[in-house]
Amino acid sequence: MKKKAVLITASGKDNFTPEQISRLELAGDITYHTALDPIPAGRLVDLLQEAEVAGLTPRSVPSIDASWITQLPRLRGIAVFATGIDYIDLELLEEKDITLSNLPQYSTISVAEHTIGLLLTLSRRIHLSQDRVRGRVPAGTSVKGWELRGKTLGLIGLGRIGSYVAGLAQAFGMNVIGCDPREDRGQGLAKVSKEELLASSDIVSLHYPSSWGIGHSFGAHELYRMKQGAYLINVSRSALVDNAAVVTSIDEGHLKGYAVDDFFSLAGDTLAQRQIAEGRILQTGHTAWYSEEVIARGYDSFVDHVAELLRGASLGTVVTGKDARLL
Repeated sequence: MKKKAVLITASGKDNFTPEQISRLELAGDITYHTALDPIPAGRLVDLLQEAEVAGLTPRSVPSIDASWITQLPRLRGIAVFATGIDYIDLELLEEKDITLSNLPQYSTISVAEHTIGLLLTLSRRIHLSQDRVRGRVPAGTSVKGWELRGKTLGLIGLGRIGSYVAGLAQAFGMNVIGCDPREDRGQGLAKVSKEELLASSDIVSLHYPSSWGIGHSFGAHELYRMKQGAYLINVSRSALVDNAAVVTSIDEGHLKGYAVDDFFSLAGDTLAQRQIAEGRILQTGHTAWYSEEVIARGYDSFVDHVAELLRGASLGTVVTGKDARLL
């Protein structure tokens, strides 16, 4: 008897090509569900009751935790359509002997290119120029920009995305430095301490993951060690950065601007609203990964991972417990 898998995606079976469906159904007994919004824990338990493998997206299942995992004794594997795993209780999966598969490589190029897009937007004031042309800000609003060539970009995190960003930035004539706790990363780049990077970079860009249950790791301490008038870019996770400290630092004239690939959590704050209107805070609503190529690559890898989990095999991208924290 074939093992059962339940896949929950935005468009259900329609998300997959006929060839992908064939691969899936050759590997196991597949049930498809459509979900455009987060699924309550109770409903999720009902949907996955018979599943040995679950294929999930963060859009439909924004938290993989004890509220539903503990009620599914048959579940042996979870494939997520995502790179980040900070919304997953890894210790619980390890305790329950559930294998987790993520997609660490599928969006590298798009996220790296988005990083450069944010950098260019900040430097050339593209977002503010658009607002001025459309009458959203006073006609006299300054849109004077600055050139990337000769500026120092400091990358915190030199994994796949950080390293790709480095190459793109160097093509603009930027001086690129980086720091990473792993010695094997950032080959060919000038590697410095975090303190030195913060003090000498015109732009600091974050490329490291957040972890389950841990708050921000980049706050007032780091912001005030940055170079006066520097910019901060965050295409990783909004939770990495203390947004209140960002607003304060911009208001005091220390941080020049902040770009985050998410919704700024304090957007309703009066001071933050003013900074957004002034173009000092730029938010792109978690779209860095979203491209035609990423979708195509992602679903193809997602199908492979679900099929391999059904067969009980291990993939290079399958991670559990402590190993997952090293990504």
